[in-house]
Amino acid sequence: MFLLPRVGLLMLDIETHGRSIRIAPWSFTAIPPNRMHQTHAGHGAQEHIAVYVESDFVTFCEKKARRRMVTDRVTVSPAPGSLLSAVRLRYLERANPDGDLASYRVDLLDRVVATACIEATLREQEGRRPRADVRRNLVADIKEFLDATLSERIDIDRVACEFGVSRRHLTRIFRDTVGESIVEYRSRQRVLRAASLLELPGMTVIGAATAVGIDSPSYLARLFDKYGKPLPGTFKR
Repeated sequence: MFLLPRVGLLMLDIETHGRSIRIAPWSFTAIPPNRMHQTHAGHGAQEHIAVYVESDFVTFCEKKARRRMVTDRVTVSPAPGSLLSAVRLRYLERANPDGDLASYRVDLLDRVVATACIEATLREQEGRRPRADVRRNLVADIKEFLDATLSERIDIDRVACEFGVSRRHLTRIFRDTVGESIVEYRSRQRVLRAASLLELPGMTVIGAATAVGIDSPSYLARLFDKYGKPLPGTFKR
C-alpha cells in the first residue's frame, strides 16, 4: 500500500518503528506488506490517498522495470511529477463520471496511479543504493536476459537497447563485473546448457546445438573443446 497526503501532515505509526513517521503533503511512502499500521493527522485538517496494489501487479511492474522494490524499510520521498499527474487525473475522472465507460476509465486510472507509485519507489530506491550495488543488479538482470535468449541471435546492440545503456557502457560494466565479455559468457552458457541437454534421453547433438542457438554441430564441438568439456558425441555413447 502507498500513502500520499494531499492536505495537512499525516502521521504514520507502524509496528516496526518506535516513533511516528511524519509524511508531508504531496510526499509518498510505501507500507511494507503484512505490517500493522495506523494513521492520524499531525495537526489541523488532514486528507490523504491510500493506493492499494495487488502483489501480483507489483511483481509484474518489477519485471518490466528489471528491478525489485525494497520492502523491509519505510522511507518518505517527495512525489514526482508523474505520480502527481496520475493522481490528479484519477480524481478528475472520479469527479466527472460521465459516459458508458466511466467505470472502466476509473479502473485504468487506478492502475496508472499504482504504476506511478511503484515506479517512483523504484527510482527513489535506485538513487539511494550504492553505485556498486546498482551495477551488480544491472549485470545480474543482463545475465538473466542472456540466459533466457540463448537460442536467439542477439547482438550487443540489442542487449544495450533492452537495458537503456550505451554499447560501450554495457561491455565495460559486464566485463568488469563478470570477468569476461558478453560473447564469451554466452558461449560458455551455451556449452553448459547443451551439455545438460545431451544427457536427456533421445537428445541428439544437432538438437542440443539448435536449442542453444548454434546451427553447426562442429562449431558446438569447438566450443566444448574450448571450455574443457568432452566432445558432444561422447555424451551419446
